[in-house]
Amino acid sequence: MKAVYFFSILVIFESSSAQSVFNNIINAPFFILDLSGTSADGLYRPRDLDFHTDSIRLNELWVINENSAVYDPTFGGSTVTYYNAGLDSQWSEYRKDSYSAHFMHTASALAFSDNGGFANALDVQDANNNPNGYFSGCTLWEADTSIYARINQNGPELGSHWDMLHQSPFSVGIAAETDNTYWLFDGFHNTIAKYNFQDPHPDQEHGGEDHSDGLIYRYDEISVNRVTGLSSHMVLDHSNDMLYISDTGNQRIIRMNINAGEVGSDLDPYGENIEGYYSMINADYETVIDSGLVSPTGIDIYNTFLLVSDYSTGDIHIYDLEPTNQFQLIHKLGTDIIEDLMSIKVGPDGTIWLVSTGANKLYQIVPPMNGDFDGDNSITLNDFILLLSHIINSNSIGEEYLSLADIDYNSAIDIFDLVLLLDRIN
Repeated sequence: MKAVYFFSILVIFESSSAQSVFNNIINAPFFILDLSGTSADGLYRPRDLDFHTDSIRLNELWVINENSAVYDPTFGGSTVTYYNAGLDSQWSEYRKDSYSAHFMHTASALAFSDNGGFANALDVQDANNNPNGYFSGCTLWEADTSIYARINQNGPELGSHWDMLHQSPFSVGIAAETDNTYWLFDGFHNTIAKYNFQDPHPDQEHGGEDHSDGLIYRYDEISVNRVTGLSSHMVLDHSNDMLYISDTGNQRIIRMNINAGEVGSDLDPYGENIEGYYSMINADYETVIDSGLVSPTGIDIYNTFLLVSDYSTGDIHIYDLEPTNQFQLIHKLGTDIIEDLMSIKVGPDGTIWLVSTGANKLYQIVPPMNGDFDGDNSITLNDFILLLSHIINSNSIGEEYLSLADIDYNSAIDIFDLVLLLDRIN
């Protein structure tokens, strides 16, 4: 009982600490953009990222590449996993399933579910490269590192994939609901679809071809617009079952209630026999943001905040979800990653992670250190002089920097802060 109590207190403390870090990022006069991954790690046209959902693997960050690394001559999407992401002990591992030319063909999005599995979307018309075909959708994988991109790499089955369904060509966004159920941005039908893999292949049959228990629900009343080469990411708010969608081509954010709607008619599946494929009616959806965005691609929810990244401008827009249905823009973070910022994700520590697709880079946004007044991410004599000048009233620090000057958190800027700052000088 004491162990459970201690763990609960630890979770509350870490959550509070993460919220504080996030608040410092959006309220500070500037932020630090740390380069955390490059092509040397295997990044090549990275288009999405997500953290593993297991409580003991929370600092495990997965990035999905549209194709294989520059040093990998084989074709097909791949992943780079960053362990201890953001820590001094961070290290990375590049993996590519030997059959990813089909199962991660032009990989565009990635989402982890609560059972430890993940799924990816495929931004391609036909995953078999048939110019007249439309056999493409999304693939399910186990994140067990003894299985993913490890078993059946030379057959007899088709690699390590867990399951796949093929009814959504040019899919460019994905969000996990629970277990093996995912929501997909269907760029071919210009709508949103729900994919329920139900029971994927058993352990001894990874890479198999029996997808017959798949269920797909297409919400044809919802009209979205894909932009060639860009992802349109989605995120599910599990507190109220609202799915938020970056409708890139229509320069807006929409949301839908995933519990609303009913089957209107059957659809004929293309190229595979599955348990059910349906067109839904009476969907509950609305546009929530329709101004200020040029090419919204990345999207995430952190506590009561909605974050949207704009590929064209490189800005991260932060909206307040409280009060309900007002979506007030409270802050905008300018990264200067113009026409290349594809996806964002808030980490378990409250920092913000993003991928720059064309530059093959992974970044982490962290708040400035207290006492760092010149934005060089270090405490130097220059910072000491600036604080001293403020204290003796010879040159005041700007009001927006005052929060960085209160180093001992006593709501006063005085000689005690100066002493603490002196101890931190590099």
